[in-house]
Amino acid sequence: MLSRLPVSRKGIPLRTIFSILIASSSLPRGGSYTSRTNRFSSLAMSKYSNSRNWSDGKAEAMKKCFLPLSSDNHKGSSGRIGILGGSAQYTGAPFYAGMSALQCGADLSYIFCAEEASLAIKSYSPELMVTPVYVAHQFDRALEMKDEKEQKVLVEKMVEKIRNMMDRLHVLVMGPGLGRCPLVLTAISEIIKEAISRKLPLVVDADALFLLTLDEYKGLLLNYDNVILTPNVVEYKRLLQAHDGDISKVTHKGIIVKKGIEDVILQGGEPVSSCDEPGGLKRSGGLGDILAGSLGTLMAWNEILKQQQQNASYSLPLSCWTACCITRRSTARAFSLKKESHD
Repeated sequence: MLSRLPVSRKGIPLRTIFSILIASSSLPRGGSYTSRTNRFSSLAMSKYSNSRNWSDGKAEAMKKCFLPLSSDNHKGSSGRIGILGGSAQYTGAPFYAGMSALQCGADLSYIFCAEEASLAIKSYSPELMVTPVYVAHQFDRALEMKDEKEQKVLVEKMVEKIRNMMDRLHVLVMGPGLGRCPLVLTAISEIIKEAISRKLPLVVDADALFLLTLDEYKGLLLNYDNVILTPNVVEYKRLLQAHDGDISKVTHKGIIVKKGIEDVILQGGEPVSSCDEPGGLKRSGGLGDILAGSLGTLMAWNEILKQQQQNASYSLPLSCWTACCITRRSTARAFSLKKESHD
């Protein structure tokens, strides 16, 4: 099935990237690898492990981050991940996120998107369960006509469709390909409130992060502890500017994965670990979406293990670090195989 995946715009077959998530990285499903440069920061190692490199610390990471396979499992036992994103303009991002969640080991991946994006995403892969939750041109028309009553109805319909799916999900990843339609962002804010009330784990990425820079939504995730934010350099700077230079005002209890040359994982605004695993030398669009999907699966496993009373809450930053390693190692392997070829 993966052999039919399309080629990325940088010439690397998506099957190469996704197969590496399992075969080369060997992280999901109990594998292991040794890296010369993986490390936790000194601060993190005092909390998570006594070792300072992946080779020494992998036993603890595998024990705390990965869900064992069992003959007692049923469909969905190993993770049901929702991806809320995909607009008329952006269809690739939710596909990358959904497929990376599956290739990391989740059982089921749901895509909640604009109706205009649904057919394209469905055509990318039969493995994704795609549900349109709003119609973009209806939102645009309501904004153009300044019809507040219609706007409210449309937002409520979108929120209700997501609400009805929440009980099925272990994690909801929000943002890949979302766009910045004001009504969609309003709906996202209500969906976040509903998720918090249900204690549903969240991964907040891309344009869902932009929402948190708007005055009316700045405190939305401040006291929620079951959330991972994934800003890149520009998004992190924007969050800082919107919160008086104090990143802990975005989320005081949640986790922030600050992407960059070195991925830094923060909790309570303070760094707790970092990942400087070498990645590929090309910075193709979609890498952040792959990380978001990988985080979704590892966060789901963390939640499942907690429910089974097999996991400690402090292993979630370790899961974030591992997801960063998966993405970086996968892109490095893909680049080593394909370089700049477009065949």
